[in-house]
Amino acid sequence: MFQESELSGRSFRFGGYKATSQTIVWPILFLLSLNISSSGISDEPEARLILLRSSAAALIVAGLYFTVLGAIINASVRQLGKLRTWLIGILYATTELVRAVLIQVFAEASGLETNPQWGFRIVAALTTGIIVFALVSTVVNDSAIYRESYKELAIQRFRLRSVIEASLDNLVRARDQLIKTTREQLSLALKSTLSETEKLTPQFPLIIQNLFSVAEEVVRPLSHSLFENPLMLSANQLEAQSPRVPITTVIRKSSLAAPFRPGLLTVMAALLSLPSVFLDLRLMYIAQWTLALVFIYATNALARKFLAPHLSSIPLFIRVVLISIVYAVPAIFFVQVALNSDVVQESVISETILYGSLLGFVLGWLIASSAGMRTARIEMLVEISRINDELAWQNARIQSELWLDQKSLALTLHNDVQATLLAAALKLKASIDANPDSATDALPEVKDLISRSINFGSTATRDFTLASIIQRINDNWAGIITMRYTASAETSAQVENDSVAMGVLEDVLSEFQNNSLKHGRSSETTAILSSPQPGILQVAMTNNGERLTSETQNGLGSAFLKSVALDYKLENFTRGVKLTVWLPISLTATPSVSQEK
Repeated sequence: MFQESELSGRSFRFGGYKATSQTIVWPILFLLSLNISSSGISDEPEARLILLRSSAAALIVAGLYFTVLGAIINASVRQLGKLRTWLIGILYATTELVRAVLIQVFAEASGLETNPQWGFRIVAALTTGIIVFALVSTVVNDSAIYRESYKELAIQRFRLRSVIEASLDNLVRARDQLIKTTREQLSLALKSTLSETEKLTPQFPLIIQNLFSVAEEVVRPLSHSLFENPLMLSANQLEAQSPRVPITTVIRKSSLAAPFRPGLLTVMAALLSLPSVFLDLRLMYIAQWTLALVFIYATNALARKFLAPHLSSIPLFIRVVLISIVYAVPAIFFVQVALNSDVVQESVISETILYGSLLGFVLGWLIASSAGMRTARIEMLVEISRINDELAWQNARIQSELWLDQKSLALTLHNDVQATLLAAALKLKASIDANPDSATDALPEVKDLISRSINFGSTATRDFTLASIIQRINDNWAGIITMRYTASAETSAQVENDSVAMGVLEDVLSEFQNNSLKHGRSSETTAILSSPQPGILQVAMTNNGERLTSETQNGLGSAFLKSVALDYKLENFTRGVKLTVWLPISLTATPSVSQEK
């Protein structure tokens, strides 16, 4: 299968991987076989049955020729390029040539008198073959690309819907698994300690030592690990189903994108009939031929100017009928003129009307559908891009919430669990020091503290204002490095009304402050908060420290940002380093008044 980018060139579009499809050859050969009156063979009633059999046989042989030669081309020249394009063009031209020649051969073999006019037959067959087959192939290849885009759009829509519907479930499962895993590790680490407390003569020094050991060697590293390694939620695995493209969608787009293209239709009609002009240079015929071309152009140009602007307000069925009439009427007139050439047997009126209307209908709608599918595909790519942005927002938002849970759990382990275990150890030690004989009386309280440590609960994220976050960061680094910030009242309100964004923002600012001092030796940092578009918080942070060097490496801060941010950019600044981070934020609306701290 050829890549979409390889099919983007207009000159190569008809040589795509669908160029030798059976969906191309048989409908075209059938269409071209309808007007048997143009074969140059006598149209006497007794000869028509033989002529129909000859046309059917020529159609089958030409179709088999197309299939075999197409398979050879596919096997030998799979890569799209000039060589394949030329070979496909030759295949298209010669397929119609085979059909046109064999009609004459089979009819003559059946005893009919033929008037082949070989010069006209050969040139007309080559021209018709390359134009009609190439047009249909272009549309078929465009259709394949359109279906791929339609499939991708459908999958992305499903993925977005699944992410939104399953985000809470995934988050809850991740929270539960995080707590479960941590509890299992604590339970395993404290198992021997609990067993020791159940003995009739427990070894109190061993219990105390184990409690201190678990607090320092298990709980502390586990807490640090949660801080340093943001968890990543795995994406849902979706079945890549291939949805069917509704035919009404194709027709609707084709009828509105560019249904009337007078220049292209006129050029195609001229190329299809040009051989008859070269072989019939009568002034009257040339004048009629020119008038027929003008009629095609004028009809489509007038329809484009006066009818096209109103098509969107016309019901689909009536719209299709009107467009088809615009295609068919000038085609009937044109085909009748073209068949009046001296090199063509006088045609039958009914067959000419049928053939002309079908030819105009098919060619017109093929051109319109190509434009419609390209227009629809462009719209789909825009929609896919929008959905991808929303998916990125949803994923970053979920990761932000998971990070806050992880951080909360780490703080719980560090502040509560570790403290509880140390308290249990110290209580037991104090009881032994006070009265070794009554130390057993302290065991129930110690076991209760151990149980509380294992069955810990998570703490809620504190609700800070933006100013209090900056103040706390500055208090932590008082006299060493100072952070200033600027944000509009609207942006401040958005952040402060979103606990998830507040929690993540606090860690982003704190991490930048820490790195500015640690790596850049800065004394001052600034943070400018804004919302460039709904749902996105932009945090532009700068410092006055040392600039980045080629030896700068990504650390824990980068892993954290990749987890919770939509995107981020680290670069050198006029006075130091600039870090710009884009975070997901919920939508709010409040009056905008700038404030600076």
